[in-house]
Parts: sequence; C-alpha cells; structure tokens
Amino acid sequence: MMELKSVSAGAGLYSSRCEVVHATNRNYHDLKPRKSENRIMSSLLTSLEDEIRPQGLGLKFAAEGVETYYLERRRFSLSGGSYLLVNDSVPAMNVAIKGAATLSVCVDIDLSLVNDVLMQVLCPDELDNYTNASRFLLTPELLLRQAAAGAPLKQLLTDLIVSSASQSIERPVMELIYELTTMLVQDNLPVINSYYKLQASKLSTRKELFHRLMLGKEMLEDSLFDEISIKQVAETSCLSEFRFYRLFKQCFGDSPYNYLFKRRIEKSIELKKQGHSWSDIAAALNFTDLAAFSKGFKKVKGVAPSKAIS
Repeated sequence: MMELKSVSAGAGLYSSRCEVVHATNRNYHDLKPRKSENRIMSSLLTSLEDEIRPQGLGLKFAAEGVETYYLERRRFSLSGGSYLLVNDSVPAMNVAIKGAATLSVCVDIDLSLVNDVLMQVLCPDELDNYTNASRFLLTPELLLRQAAAGAPLKQLLTDLIVSSASQSIERPVMELIYELTTMLVQDNLPVINSYYKLQASKLSTRKELFHRLMLGKEMLEDSLFDEISIKQVAETSCLSEFRFYRLFKQCFGDSPYNYLFKRRIEKSIELKKQGHSWSDIAAALNFTDLAAFSKGFKKVKGVAPSKAIS
C-alpha cells in the first residue's frame, strides 16, 4: 500500500492526502476501508458481490472485463473503457463481477477539490474569491452518470491501473488527481453547464428543478421505441407541461420534442449499422411511415438516410 500525505490546501479547504492500493480477490475486503479523502484503487478481480458506500466523488472505470453496478433500481454495466460517476449523496450501491477477470480502477476524490476545479473551470477570472463557492456545490444528479471515456481520460485511467498495480507511480499522486478531476469536469461540461443554465434564485430550487428535469430526460431516453407524450413526461417530472417545456429548453438548449426526435434519428443510425432495414427502423422508432422518417432524417442530418451511411 502506498500512502502519500501533504499539508491541507489553504483557500480550497480540500485534502491533499491520497492513498494508492491494488486489490485482488484475496485482499479486497482488507483494503475496502478508506484512510484518506482521495484514493486510487486498481483491482484485478474474478468474482465479487459487495455493497459499497460512495465517499466524495467516485469514478469507476473498467479497462477489461465487466463490472455491474446497481444503483437506485438502475443497472450500469461498465466495460471497454466506460466509466461511472457517483457521489456520496448516494447512500449505497451494489457491485458484481462474475465469471471473468476484470481489470479496473476506482478513484475517490474529495468533493471540495471537485468544487474547486468546477469554480476554476467555470470562473477562470476569479482570483482568491471563495465567497461564492456554494454555487458550485455538487447536486446528486450533476455528476451521477455513465459515459464513455474520451481518449485522453481513458489513457490516464489505464496508466493509473498499471502504475497502481505495480506501485510504481513516478509523479506526485495529487498531481494525477488534479489532472483527472480537471478532465472529468471538462468531459462533463455539457451536463454541468445545463445545471447552471437553470434560472433559480435559490440553490435548493435549482437542485430540485434539475432533479425533475433529469427524470424527464431519462424518461425520454427510455422512450425511443415507445409512443409517449410530453404531457406524460412532464407529469412524471411533477411539472406542468409548459413549465417542463420552458425549463427543459433553458437547461438543455432544445425542446423536449426536438430532443426526443433527434435522439431517435441518432438511434436509427446505430440500428442501421447493426443491419436493420430503414423500413423496419422507421416502424420501430414510431414514425408513421418511411417517408416521414426520411423527411425527418434529412431535416436533422442534412442528407437522406440512404446517403448517410455508405
């Protein structure tokens, strides 16, 4: 086990302690308890069923094999370079690895550090001004998502696995934590900016509205193959249809209908690459007929479906 310590950062009020460990089937439960606010834990596991309690901002990344997480009745399967972000607003989640060697890394980051990075990225001209830092406090939905790691982030996480497993990290570990946190904030800027676009005078109001809008957005994502009305989505989000429309557009830059329409067009391209016919795709995605689908496709993509994929 490698543990590195330094004095606490001043104005940012975050810890600059970090421990680096490597877990196997034999020592996983011994290493499970954390000793510092920042932690890098690489692992090579063939079997695991456990409940974990996130602390700070947690990143779960699978380089090889499959890790499955169960969180609030939702299932996240990580493989091939995808990652999951959670934070300690989530009381507990379950993880399972079954039947295959899985090489992965879990990085826990002090939330105060994440908020400092958020502030520096969103307000780069602020100098030594932490009086408004509460604006950047994480909300449960702000960084709670699964995403594909971009090339630089994937490379950094893969390097962390290798160097953590061999206990051969040559750079100061906190520099790696700073670099990783900055990449995560930049990779998630569309979601973060959506949150701060909401016009609300109270932080609690913004958090609650964003929570409701994310529920509606998830419902739209889950309805690509179903008939659904925006009124249904608004009711699920506990908002009037007009207020849901106005806030969704304010937050995500598009109306709920256009968002759903564009997601269906994007999905059609995925289905075509899987070998489905355009006629079957149009029917599956709830277009009235192939002509209506082709017209909508051209409106979004600028070309007919037949010319979009060679």
